[in-house]
Amino acid sequence: MIKISSEFISIGEVLAHLKTVSHIEDRSEIIQEFVDKQNSSTGNAYDRYLEYGPSTFMNVITENSGANKECIMWCVNHYLSLNRNIKVIEKASQALHQFGTGCGTSAVSCGMSSLHKEIEKRVAKLVGKEEAVLFPTGFTANLASISYLTGRNDLILFDRECHSSMINGFRLSKAKSIPFKHNDTADLEIKLKRYEGSYENIFVVVESAYSMSGDLSPLKEITGLKRSHKFYLYVDEAHTFGFYGERGQGYCYEQGVTDDVDFLMSTLSKATSSIGGFLASKHKYCALIRWSDPYMFQACLTQVDAAIILACLDEIENNPWMIKELHAKNQYMRDLLISKNFNLGDSKSPIIPIMIPDHLKLILVVNELYQEGIYSTPIVYPAVNKDEGRIRLILNYAHTKEQIDYTVETLEKICNKHNVPCFLGAR
Repeated sequence: MIKISSEFISIGEVLAHLKTVSHIEDRSEIIQEFVDKQNSSTGNAYDRYLEYGPSTFMNVITENSGANKECIMWCVNHYLSLNRNIKVIEKASQALHQFGTGCGTSAVSCGMSSLHKEIEKRVAKLVGKEEAVLFPTGFTANLASISYLTGRNDLILFDRECHSSMINGFRLSKAKSIPFKHNDTADLEIKLKRYEGSYENIFVVVESAYSMSGDLSPLKEITGLKRSHKFYLYVDEAHTFGFYGERGQGYCYEQGVTDDVDFLMSTLSKATSSIGGFLASKHKYCALIRWSDPYMFQACLTQVDAAIILACLDEIENNPWMIKELHAKNQYMRDLLISKNFNLGDSKSPIIPIMIPDHLKLILVVNELYQEGIYSTPIVYPAVNKDEGRIRLILNYAHTKEQIDYTVETLEKICNKHNVPCFLGAR
């Protein structure tokens, strides 16, 4: 068996090392040894699970040891906390009795129900597009749409922080793909000028809010480039759909740029607390997407999942104050962290990153937070670059001010204890 170096502190370092190892037996043994090492000490942070479904305060269980701890949860993307909404749960229960379980096949083989088609109509209208195509997951929505919309003579220019589902869409595509600097419209324009005329089509691919940094995209500046450059714009609204815009229309709507966005995508697993994803665009582009492999050869999301999405859309429409309350709590937590001198970078969304590039200190902080009843997972490579480790605090509507206060106070105490350079002016 190959022995991994004791210098590997995080799974990110191990995964980076695996890039240099070719044989499946060697790679498997390296991973297993690292997991065994974690289990023999503090436990593997990525193998922990919840006793019940997610909420803002839950019992977290470490799989190998069986140890459990009640924790404030900061790693769940249910921004509006609708997974615990009694009306949503009741409608899900009703749908289970009326529609049964499972869909049994793909959309092109009559796998959809009236619930699925209602989702497509409602989200298209909500985000201001002619039509929407429903997928079983947000990941496959991006994978299918990006790989099938682009051709062999096309170029994809994408923000370097784009999600893995988008990166895999680029890889599956026959198009050339080139990154531009994160949220840097000047770098994007340089590349547009450099490559326009060299490709049949250029696609610019961005997220409205980036899942690892909490940064919002400069959509007005990007759409402004359309006045002097020809390109298709694809925006992933996974972390803004449902809680930006007064009725949850998303960040494109809030910024007034919907008409300049050619392809608008989102997951349905976050604000709408279910599963699935969609691509909204013109009729002709949606007709094309419906013949992509991930759409044709993948079973539909269940009827119960569809009912949950519709129930969540009802709650968002009928209770727009939830959106305002979420953003008010986001501002409260940010102000509190800034008052403690935490460096939050350029983040603005309810995803709040605490940057801890030192992997040893990152693991120490995560483990001690867990012992204090605060839970979030360490974010390392390949989710971010090797020197960009962090903790994410993902704010949900149901988080209380008391939970926020306790989390910030405890985080400050632990970071000071380990001299973590996550404060303004730190070196």
